[in-house]
Amino acid sequence: MGLPASRSTADPNGLWWDETAATLYIADAKNNRILKWTDAAGFSTVAELPPAPPEGGGLGQVVKLPDGKLVVTRFGHGKAGDVVYANPDGTSGTVPNLDPLRRRIGLAATSDGTLYEAFFFSKDGVKSGGIARIDLAGTEAEVVGGLKKPVGVLALGGELVVSDQVAGTILRVPIASPDKPVVVAKVPEPDLLCAGPEGSFFTGGKAGSVRQVLGSGEVKELSDGFQDVRGVAYDGKNKRLFVADHDRNEADGITHLVRILPVD
Repeated sequence: MGLPASRSTADPNGLWWDETAATLYIADAKNNRILKWTDAAGFSTVAELPPAPPEGGGLGQVVKLPDGKLVVTRFGHGKAGDVVYANPDGTSGTVPNLDPLRRRIGLAATSDGTLYEAFFFSKDGVKSGGIARIDLAGTEAEVVGGLKKPVGVLALGGELVVSDQVAGTILRVPIASPDKPVVVAKVPEPDLLCAGPEGSFFTGGKAGSVRQVLGSGEVKELSDGFQDVRGVAYDGKNKRLFVADHDRNEADGITHLVRILPVD
């Protein structure tokens, strides 16, 4: 079902559930802003982000740091990729010195606020990418290479979980030894990721499916029939999954939605 008062003008991509504040944060990809939603108040705008260059735009995953800062990737279409942030007071900024050719979608934050981005390049239709550790001062260091199109990255305990959309794989990467990634599941065209109960995690995909990957690597199909599932965020207290459902064909009307999927 759609959220009450869902904004048809918004195009939700990355989602982040703040368990403490019972608040869903939403990266509005086309409108260059971060929204929030609560059961009681519905939707509101958290921050307008720094202007996107004419040749680039589109927001990816949003995360919330321990100091309350919201950080989000900007795709950039191979020309103007960057990372932007919104402070708790509503002001915003752009991380300096990042490679603008990197197409960034996924973003993860560890419990101490360390950030990891998923990025890729596209040349003559061939994609290649990896995972980099970044900070808001503009340091960017690749820690995982040799991937095709990494889209989602999630910090889960002492590991990073990575979805490679072109390879159709989910990998676990030990943060202490990132040169030893292990494929734990095969999933058609996985997208962004979020943590779930008991060490599991969720991902969507272009085929309109939502999947839960258990700690054993077993893949559970939760639902299909969505349009194009991008971001996901799990509310463990209420056992529900928020889903960014993107309308790939706007010619017959725009139906971008954030939806709720009950999870047992």
